[in-house]
Formats: sequence, C-alpha cells, structure tokens
Amino acid sequence: MSALAALRPPAGLDAVPEFDRGWRIDGALQPFLSYEQVADLNWSAELEELHEESSRTHFIDVLTRWALMRGIREALKPGALIFDVGCSSGYLLADLRQAQPAATTVGIDLVPEGLRRAYAEVPDAPLLLADCLALPIEDAAADAIVSANVLEHVADDEGALREMHRILRPGGVAAVVVPAGPGVYDAYDEHLGHERRYARHELARKGEAAGLEVLQDAYLGSIVFPPFWLTKKINRRRHRNLTEAQRQELVERSIERTQGSRLGDAASAIERRLLTRGKTIPFGIRSLAVFRRPA
Repeated sequence: MSALAALRPPAGLDAVPEFDRGWRIDGALQPFLSYEQVADLNWSAELEELHEESSRTHFIDVLTRWALMRGIREALKPGALIFDVGCSSGYLLADLRQAQPAATTVGIDLVPEGLRRAYAEVPDAPLLLADCLALPIEDAAADAIVSANVLEHVADDEGALREMHRILRPGGVAAVVVPAGPGVYDAYDEHLGHERRYARHELARKGEAAGLEVLQDAYLGSIVFPPFWLTKKINRRRHRNLTEAQRQELVERSIERTQGSRLGDAASAIERRLLTRGKTIPFGIRSLAVFRRPA
C-alpha cells in the first residue's frame, strides 16, 4: 500500500494532500500534516530539545537505532511502508532511508518542533503530527513499525500497542524500545516525564496482550548497567525533593557525563555481536521487544 493510500485525511479535509518533499496545503508546502491529538503525553518541545542534543551520537541511542533496524530487517525491502512512531528529530528515519532508499518511511510525533527538525534531516519522508493512541493510518497498512522511548510517556501504553497491532499487516513486524528497570526510577525519569520504567518481560507481555507475537525480548545497555544502576541508586537517595531547575541540571549533567563515552562505545560493539548471535544479558538500561502481527 502506498503512503498516501494508507493515511486517513485530517479533520476538515476530504482527502490527504499531495506530498512532494512536504505537504501541499492551500498552495504552500508544509513540513508535516497535523491531526487531532488525544493523548496526555508527558513530553514537550523543551524536553525533546534537551534529549535530542545528544541522541544523534550518544552510544545508547546509536545502539538503540541499530537494534530497531535489525529488528525489522526482514521488512526493509523496496516498496515497504515503515512508520517511526515517535520520530523526534528524524535520526532513525535518516538511518532507515540510508539502509533502504526504496522503502517509504513515515515519521510520526506529537511535538511540532521535533518534526521541523526531522523535516530538515529527512525532507523526503512524510511527517505526521499525530497521536500514538489514534494513529491516522488504515488497518493492516504497515509493513513495519519502529518506536524508541515513546511508550514510557504514555499512560495507556497497552492502547498504543493495540494501535500498532491494528495498523500492521498480517506478518508485519514492530520493534519497540523503552527504559528498563523500575527499581532505578529517579528524578531523571521524573523530569523526562516517564510514567514508568519497564520490568523484565513487561513490554513483551503487553505486546502479547495486544495480540502480537513476540520474536525477541532483550535488553540494551547491559554491559554498562552496573555503573548506571549505582548512579541511579545514588540519585534516589540524594535527590528526592529537587526543584524543577535542579532536576533539569541533574538531567543535563547525566547526559553530558556519558556523551562520547569510550566505554559505552566499546560495550555497544560487544552487545551488537551478542545480539547478532541471539544472546542477551538479563538486565540493561533499555528493554527491546520485536513483535509480529500473526498472519
């Protein structure tokens, strides 16, 4: 199915507008197509800018994008229709385009500023300002879905997984990554609007409850988890009653401290080899689940 045929028109329009490196609306090109939103998402333009400053090159984000692309590798074919739910600044969209230029990759996000950055990053990818709980996509239209660090911001994460199931064609695949370890939830998570960090197998079980078949249930950031765990435990002891400004400073310091980490880069290289061989360590910074909609 083509991208335009797969989309539902926004409210007030009889049809989906023409797309040509932007949406042509009232004679002008717009970077994204806007839909109504229903989710109460714990995210904002300010938080996205804070996180996205480092995520292009931060080792855990680079590893995450690699794992997501590997998770949907069977769908990365010419003519495939792939949706990035929570595309932010478009780094994963760009990686997908580079890996398979003949596929159609569509980015979805709730933050206009992030979509504008994604448009600058990947101008030939259709972008939608839309809600993961009400995806404006026809049933069984998608060959694949990727989603990184989105569901933890959504109160009804199971509803978002049901939407993924709805839009996937039978046999289609979805790769999803979320923060792991509810026991290390701290002021950092609170400031970033995390509803939760995920327990072991929690994401996989919720996907199964949504009707999806689990193909992979693994962790990312496992080798560096011990120092991460220690830092988070210290944060939980020391930073219980921080002001908003103090939480902001904590997040900025945490990101800056781990940016450009040689240990992180080396650990990620080892984890790639392990995951490629089908092996996983039973703990980590992030949880990865790969699903298939049963035929």
